[in-house]
Amino acid sequence: MSTRYLKLTVVICFLHLSQDLLFAQTGNQNLIPTLNLKAATVSGNWTRSEGELTATGKNARLMLPGKIADSYAITVEFTRNSGEDSIGVVLPIGARQCLFNLSAFQGEAHGIGLIDGKLARDNATTIKPGTLKNKHPYRLLIEVDVKKDTATISSQLDGRPSLKWSGNSKSLSMFAAWKLPKTDQAGLYTNSDVTFHSITINSLDPKMRMTAPLTKNNRETTPDGPILYYDIAHGEAPARNLKKLGQDQRFTVLSASDPIPTKSLLKIRLLYLRGPTKSFTPSEKKTIIDFVRGGGSLMLVLDEERRMPLQKTGVNDLISPFGMKLTDDTEYLHNCGAIAKAGKINKEDRELPYSGGRAVTGGTPFGYQLDQDGKPAQVFAAYQQIDGGGKIVVLAEGMSSAFMGTKEGVRLSGVPRNPAKTTYWGKDSALFMGEVIAWLMAGKK
Repeated sequence: MSTRYLKLTVVICFLHLSQDLLFAQTGNQNLIPTLNLKAATVSGNWTRSEGELTATGKNARLMLPGKIADSYAITVEFTRNSGEDSIGVVLPIGARQCLFNLSAFQGEAHGIGLIDGKLARDNATTIKPGTLKNKHPYRLLIEVDVKKDTATISSQLDGRPSLKWSGNSKSLSMFAAWKLPKTDQAGLYTNSDVTFHSITINSLDPKMRMTAPLTKNNRETTPDGPILYYDIAHGEAPARNLKKLGQDQRFTVLSASDPIPTKSLLKIRLLYLRGPTKSFTPSEKKTIIDFVRGGGSLMLVLDEERRMPLQKTGVNDLISPFGMKLTDDTEYLHNCGAIAKAGKINKEDRELPYSGGRAVTGGTPFGYQLDQDGKPAQVFAAYQQIDGGGKIVVLAEGMSSAFMGTKEGVRLSGVPRNPAKTTYWGKDSALFMGEVIAWLMAGKK
């Protein structure tokens, strides 16, 4: 068997390997065997045994050899042995550094930090929850594409698309406790006991990219049909779980990081604003209002003030012309759940997750936060139909839009504001979101 064929076989079979058989699957040089451990260690306890690298203790940092000046790809294979806290890769971006963080804050979130001064659990890259399984071997691929002042960071975890971000590299920064002494070298950071099986760093060849770059207009591959415009220009997290819905319902997903001009919405059926954190300009607000009055559909999702400030975003200006409004935060009741009632949108009652959010006034209520006794209380979901065919759905809490909740969840259980230690009640998020989007997409032909 040729060496080239053997390497290809290892790549294909990676996800089927047991932990004992896990080893570097690329044809690139694994940095671990030749690493000068004494020179590379910045903090924490690092040991090497049988070609693997193990970190123990908090704030363990290690600097990887080789200066990085341009675009690059880094592949890390690791297993977390114990603990719940973060495993990170320190990424040099020009003269700056940022931390690609998995399982941050004891599994609360995956994310990149800092972005515009915001932590991994509270910025445009945030994925919640951000849990990892102990004793499970993972393969993390990160590709960093630097072009002048713009950087794009794309990733895969175990072969599945993960965090993506694109923007001005000046938005990236790090806390001093995370930094490496040299800004032109990559590194590792962990607060858990972790074994690293292999680490490779290579120049990024655009022709050999494994992850799709986050462009200003990145259209998912779906059948022809109506278009759902997913906005990421106002601090929203990248679109997730929409690709399969688009395939099932035969619509196209268009993710765009440009400001929202009129021409962008000319052929759009649904404008989806999921968790904005940045302000909409007066011209954008007018464009969106005119879009709805002209027969377009709008879906707006907001969460608690600490994540998505109401006044800063100005989203009430988008819906107040149609008699709707988002309130300030309602009283926090951990893992209380919500119910969407059967009616115009949902075929049956849907059990949904809810754990801290707002209420909606105006429109037609169809979803309700549950109170201490499990009875419908404040309105968290409402819709409005506009003369001319326009439609609006407003959700005052974001967990169902993130497809969270499980059938194993128990209401009022878990640790408040700690996703890693809470199994959220609400088994019907996927059904609920499918029905909501189907209703919004079904209007103007």
